[in-house]
Amino acid sequence: MSSRSPSRPERRRLGAALTALLTALLAAPLVGARPAAAAVPLPLPVAGVLSGGGETAVVIDLSASNGAGKRSVAVTVNGQSQRADLVPVMSDGLAVTIVVDASTKGAATLPAWLSAAARFILEAPTSTQAVVIPDRKPAAAATAPLRGPSGVVGALTAIRADGDRDTETALTLARGQFPRAETGRRVVVMYTSAADAGGVRAADLADDFRAAGTILVVVGTAAASGFWSGAAAATGGFFAPAGEPVVVPALDQVESTLRDRYLVCFATPPKLPATVSLRVDTGDLTLTGEAVVPALGGNDDSTPVTRTIVGTMLIAVGLATLVAIVILLIALGRRPRPVAGPPALTSVFIGRAGVPQAARGRAVVPREHGTPWS
Repeated sequence: MSSRSPSRPERRRLGAALTALLTALLAAPLVGARPAAAAVPLPLPVAGVLSGGGETAVVIDLSASNGAGKRSVAVTVNGQSQRADLVPVMSDGLAVTIVVDASTKGAATLPAWLSAAARFILEAPTSTQAVVIPDRKPAAAATAPLRGPSGVVGALTAIRADGDRDTETALTLARGQFPRAETGRRVVVMYTSAADAGGVRAADLADDFRAAGTILVVVGTAAASGFWSGAAAATGGFFAPAGEPVVVPALDQVESTLRDRYLVCFATPPKLPATVSLRVDTGDLTLTGEAVVPALGGNDDSTPVTRTIVGTMLIAVGLATLVAIVILLIALGRRPRPVAGPPALTSVFIGRAGVPQAARGRAVVPREHGTPWS
């Protein structure tokens, strides 16, 4: 029995079905295939490295990620995986010191600074500890450590402009707050119209903050950006230019920028300096990068006060040595000199026993015959 060949309409329908099937197969994604964006890691922005008390916190910027899922981190040192945590800066455990320019020269911008500081503490986590320090002589904390925004806002509203700035002392005082807080969880937010910190170099100021494990954020006029940008950025913080006159929306960028900052926390490697490899997965992005944990010699842990004490001690030791040398030289100069005279007398005067010489002109005693020595 011979088979009937398909008619032309049937062949057309069969061809159309095969074409549709082939198109569907080509359009369908392969099982287990990953999106192209996830397959290619992006550079990880590292804002700063803080070390102290055997802990290291690498400050990173995750503003490029829009993922709302769980985020993870991997840290490798010399090929060895290290235990690490990924912690948002704006989270429980945050300790903030607010420094406000309360000098007479900064009186025009003080209301804006106080308003911005109050809004910042209201947006911070409710468990945040805070201290307020007005920048004026003599620099002193206006509050004890407070938990919750109400006491901080009350202290801010009571500040009035008066006297001269004492910026370096105020920042030293701010850096010493919350000594038990973990590395990277201390943040100093400064609102100022000053162009600098009053004599200290920006690099030295940054070194002191890094050694204290503290992030520095500065809000100020655009004229001060050169000094403050260098000092704050090296600590994982930033400078937020407010312009002059102050534009209120610019003040709000502090909270929003800090919300994109995260801390990669791990134990400080035993051998420094050490290069650390980082990998962060945010759900929508994979970011990789490296950070250098400096040696203690490359990152001076001493504060300006410590350096002054050490220098004073070295000077004192040098002066003491010089005085001892002078006293020794004077003592040697006053030592009694030998008395001049005949050799025999001289030898007796200086304390050495001399062998007596035979007296001249005296008869020698005759030896007796028969004695053993005759």
